[in-house]
Amino acid sequence: MSAHEHAALPDLRGLESSRARVEGTQYRPNDHERMSVGDRMYVLRREPRNQRDASAIAVYARGRAVGYVSTARAAVIAPLLDRLGGAAVVNGIGTDTDSSRLWVELPEPAVLDDFVREYETA
Repeated sequence: MSAHEHAALPDLRGLESSRARVEGTQYRPNDHERMSVGDRMYVLRREPRNQRDASAIAVYARGRAVGYVSTARAAVIAPLLDRLGGAAVVNGIGTDTDSSRLWVELPEPAVLDDFVREYETA
């Protein structure tokens, strides 16, 4: 997905959020990626036809799937993401320098709900 295509997605990066581990990832960041500091742009994309979880939300970085939002968190935010068209941009912090775990910033549900209501009336 190009930067132009990202511009068409709802941008949730300014919302109050909390850090969440990206689950089910097979992606392994290289040393350069681990040493980079600062926020990264991720895309949350719904997968309503996912056979394991109808609330599944995939996490994309640089155009490729890198994992999923946990089942518990996806169950809460999936209906809201659906109302935004099924995809949105969020911040991520990538990995810690001594880890290969990826982290993403997920909007707080109440704040996301307010955002969705405003988005729908705009």
